[in-house]
Amino acid sequence: MAKHKRALDVIGVIGELLITVGAVILLYVVWQLGVNDPVVSNVQQQQAQRSPISTPAEKQFKDANKNLKQGEVFGRIYIPRFSNDYVRQIGQGTFQKVTLNTIGVGHYVRTQWPGAEGNFAVAAHRTSHGAPFSKIDTLQVGDNVYVETNDGWFTYTYRQTAIVDPSAIEVIEKVPVGMNGAKKGGYYMTMTSCHPKWSNKERIIVWLELTKESQTMPWELEQELGR
Repeated sequence: MAKHKRALDVIGVIGELLITVGAVILLYVVWQLGVNDPVVSNVQQQQAQRSPISTPAEKQFKDANKNLKQGEVFGRIYIPRFSNDYVRQIGQGTFQKVTLNTIGVGHYVRTQWPGAEGNFAVAAHRTSHGAPFSKIDTLQVGDNVYVETNDGWFTYTYRQTAIVDPSAIEVIEKVPVGMNGAKKGGYYMTMTSCHPKWSNKERIIVWLELTKESQTMPWELEQELGR
């Protein structure tokens, strides 16, 4: 009888611990979604908006070149589909602590630069740390993504979305494998993030193609921003 009672006591303690752990996890998720992500997202947005829009006579960023260190900012990315005023900085590299967790959007170092022949590829969190790419799955035909650097403005137009295994690094090759119509000599951009949300089991991939270059902000983006 005593052994039976002790067994029930142990089961009761384990049950209470499981309930406590579940409550802690639930509170963490609520805090992450309801408090931390919006705060960090707002900070990233403000950081990107802090300096005025660049002109050819000014340099607001580091020049895009192979000597950039992890986390150095060389541009900004504007994605009207996410919101009409969405803007984030782009940092060199994809180290989480240095770039993705703070700046927000990071450039795969072995891929090309904005506007260059080949594939300019970037990554960002879909959940946590501001979740810069939380709406990556909403991009659709006709959407543009704008990239600003010291060299000018580059307009990339949405082409395709794919879900791949994390090991499928060929999606950021110079000629992205899996992208319909991709060919040598093309000018592409790849956006990557984890899939599904709150999991790193797979990757969501968005491919775009360069459709315009200019030295000033594209007029359609000016309209989106209300400038």
